[in-house]
Amino acid sequence: MYNIKAAAKILDMPKVTIRSWETRYEAITPARTESGHRLYSDQNLEDLKWLKIQVQERGMKISQAVQQLHLSRKKFHSPPADVTGHNDQPYDKQIQELYSAAAEMDTERFNYLLDLNFSLFHYRTVFFSIIVPLMVRIGDEWEKGTMTVAHEHLISHIVQQRFNQFFRVFPTSPDLPKTLALCPSGEHHQLGLLLFTLFLRENGFPVAYIGPDTPLEGLSDLIDKQNFKLLCISISNEKMQPVMESYIDTLAEANPEMRFIVGGRTLAEPKIDGNVANLGGSYEFWQEWLQQQPL
Repeated sequence: MYNIKAAAKILDMPKVTIRSWETRYEAITPARTESGHRLYSDQNLEDLKWLKIQVQERGMKISQAVQQLHLSRKKFHSPPADVTGHNDQPYDKQIQELYSAAAEMDTERFNYLLDLNFSLFHYRTVFFSIIVPLMVRIGDEWEKGTMTVAHEHLISHIVQQRFNQFFRVFPTSPDLPKTLALCPSGEHHQLGLLLFTLFLRENGFPVAYIGPDTPLEGLSDLIDKQNFKLLCISISNEKMQPVMESYIDTLAEANPEMRFIVGGRTLAEPKIDGNVANLGGSYEFWQEWLQQQPL
């Protein structure tokens, strides 16, 4: 989060302009400290950056730009139902541009295009409707041998950095269960876990993101000492299911009050069985699960 002085410096905008766009045109709604000072999130800055481009470079009136911004928020607020499959998307141009930059390992252009997309669309739209199909395509090309492991690792690293930026934006609630998010040992694909962690962070969960290839050894002690109550575990290959189940069995025996959320496109239909919730890749089912929780 940034105060108005920092926001003005980052955006190269006068503070009075930021206040005017906020109060007169309702362009953004920053958070406030207990003493009433404004705090701007990364998304607030992206919105202001986009508005600045429309006004200064495209000659649009600020009122029109704000109206367009709000319309895009309504249109792009929700991600598609299936966040793991090859759905037809209206963002082929954006995906192709990013893919071309990735194929050339042009990280400067790749980051520029990500910045541009985050300024044009809601962040969920970028993550679910642009980045997910992009990474699926990169994975497919890697399997065909037209992209190298180095390509995949480089782009995955950049994408994870973007997720980490958004993880830090959302405030967490001390009333929600402390959560651990990981992939078991041998599982290196973490995109689904990153998406679900983003969903939890949006909803105020304090999530410690460990990530891929996490060994079982030491987890029980960590959970006990740090008082974690919820564990999210994701796999991308059905061969990993016995490994995932061994994690759940071992950790549940050592920590009887622990609850588990499992995900992965190779798992069965979403269901809740005792202390284990299989949420799959359906954003709607994630929301249903959240509404049913006695949190």
